[in-house]
Amino acid sequence: MPLPAGTIGAPQGRLRIGIDVGGTFTDAVVVDGQSGACIEAFKIPSTPDDPGQAVLGALRRIGERWTLSDATVCHGTTVGTNALIERKGGPTALVTTRGFRDVLALRRQARPELYTFDQRLSEPLVERDARIELAERIAHDGSVVEPVSGLEDVVDAIRARNVASIAVCLINAYASPAHEKRVEEMLRQAFPGVFVSTSSDVAPEIREFERTSTTVVNAYIGPAVSRYITALAAGVRRIGARALYVVKSNGGLTSPANAARYPVHLVESGPAAGLTATAKFGRSIGRENVLAFDMGGTTAKAGVVVAGEPRLTDEFYADALVEGRNVGGFPILSSVTDLVEIGAGGGSLAWLDEAGVLKVGPRSAGARPGPACYGQGGELPTVTDAHAVIGTLVPELLAASTIELRRDLARRAIATHLAGPLGWSVERAAHAILDIAVANMAEMVRLATVRRGLDPRDFILVPSGGAGPLHAVAIAREVGISEIVVPPLPGMFSALGAIMSPIRHDVSASMLRLVRDIRREDLEQAFVPLHEKLDGLFAAEQEPVEPPRTRRFIDVRFRGQLFQLKIPLGDLDAPLPDAMALDELFRAAYASEYGFDLPNGVPEIVNLRLSATVDPGGAGRPFTSLMDGAALELPAGMRTAIIGADGMETAVPVHVAGASLVGRTLDGPAILAIGGATVWLHVGTAARVDDCGSVHIRVSCSL
Repeated sequence: MPLPAGTIGAPQGRLRIGIDVGGTFTDAVVVDGQSGACIEAFKIPSTPDDPGQAVLGALRRIGERWTLSDATVCHGTTVGTNALIERKGGPTALVTTRGFRDVLALRRQARPELYTFDQRLSEPLVERDARIELAERIAHDGSVVEPVSGLEDVVDAIRARNVASIAVCLINAYASPAHEKRVEEMLRQAFPGVFVSTSSDVAPEIREFERTSTTVVNAYIGPAVSRYITALAAGVRRIGARALYVVKSNGGLTSPANAARYPVHLVESGPAAGLTATAKFGRSIGRENVLAFDMGGTTAKAGVVVAGEPRLTDEFYADALVEGRNVGGFPILSSVTDLVEIGAGGGSLAWLDEAGVLKVGPRSAGARPGPACYGQGGELPTVTDAHAVIGTLVPELLAASTIELRRDLARRAIATHLAGPLGWSVERAAHAILDIAVANMAEMVRLATVRRGLDPRDFILVPSGGAGPLHAVAIAREVGISEIVVPPLPGMFSALGAIMSPIRHDVSASMLRLVRDIRREDLEQAFVPLHEKLDGLFAAEQEPVEPPRTRRFIDVRFRGQLFQLKIPLGDLDAPLPDAMALDELFRAAYASEYGFDLPNGVPEIVNLRLSATVDPGGAGRPFTSLMDGAALELPAGMRTAIIGADGMETAVPVHVAGASLVGRTLDGPAILAIGGATVWLHVGTAARVDDCGSVHIRVSCSL
């Protein structure tokens, strides 16, 4: 929501601007770089055909009030994600070692749906006739078994296919990049305008399918992401801002140059920023175990913060859905915030399957035409339409987003497509939509906690996104969480997280050695190439940065096992362990993770990792920002009617989180507006607004 002119006064330092593009709205947050206070926040409709237009539109709007000449723009993007999921990347070729062209199609033995004979797998991003074999061979120890030959034939085969990008993934290139570098040099000379991606640069790790998949995804979405980032950076400069940073999947920021080189690191850009904000918010209120629940217009996401740090993983699947079914997706070797995501957002469509059973999602109405109640041409019922029908969306609270709520259109959509065919009342159908959506999202929360060995009752719930606070109480009751804390800007939380994110780079390399055979000097030497790669990444940042905080990690497993544990080795000033100490560290971590040790097991090193961060500063106290003057003006004592599934109406009060509510206790049922979102306080809940603008909710749970 925008601040009234003159509320806080002119900023004292250069601005930091966070912009997150969602499926329905684009969110913008402006922070004074010196004081660290948030001075403006608002939503505008997204522009799906060209997401960058909404970003530039938000910057122009900010420029009408503030000086942009020294501003830094931090941007979370879904361009790469959309290009991958919607199969809109460029035509891609794959150069691979002779005999390995079918690695992408053979995949792994694991199936996306365990208990069905009707298995459906996502089609490879590169067609078989575009997978070009090359005569060469590197051994697992990096030695040359067969030198490269026939490169001219490979070039001719690619030229005949008119591709936009090329992925190069040769067998055992993680052990030696020599052959891939030779191939890359030839391809860049032959195809100067084509995006070229090599596995030894993008993902130099063992496991052939995952390494190939990561390299292919990087190449496949490369042209689309590069065009977007390049055009957006130019637009930002034309408007007058100082610099553009892009949010990565690991929750860190990077320059447009690095983002365009490694688009595979941006696949979870927007959600990662939200988890960063959740972690910092949890620390600001003295809570280090936090469950993040983010629900926007298209998707819902859940992730956990443990001991003040977001959980990260070094491999994830970019999910692919066909007709609502998981078809396996694409594995990506990249540091990413550990999130569970499903197709359940405010714009998720409610529909009847062939058996007449009501379903919700994963298809979405998106920004265009959007939910029926937005009056922009949408005719199909959505989760947002269900809220419009039962009254939990209040027209006056949407006015700041330039949306005119049309309950008559929402009723028509639900009546035509659901209530009529089912023989139900419109109110019953609307509540059924919400019940199914909540059940789906509760299962998502369990996937993020229970199935990772965590008890959700040990966490507080921090909801965000435009629709997160609206469903937070129902989700908490479903999974047994008794405390919810809604932050001051939940509707723009990912945009806020982008501002608060550090510049961050993660690099890795495989090193297959038995722990008992390793010396401390060997480890030091093995980390040297990773430090050199980090230096190159930070050199490509657009502004000089302070020396980063660099932490070392090592992946270890018992020999013969398929999966490894990531063991922290501390900062650079911490001495590396010797073989005996490393063995003890791994066994302690293994026992903690699985509950037992394998005394006769032989630990084996698999990968080395470095993680380096630099805090750019300038976002010191954004959670204390919009308490004064930001509240919407509503009639005193305003009430709205909420309709139950039985058609009975209940008049409930409508509040706006602001200074006048600090210290007061609000009992449900009630509606509470806060920072671009709406909180639905059910019967049996009590809320309190603290002096920073956060809303603390106590939930009575039966679990």
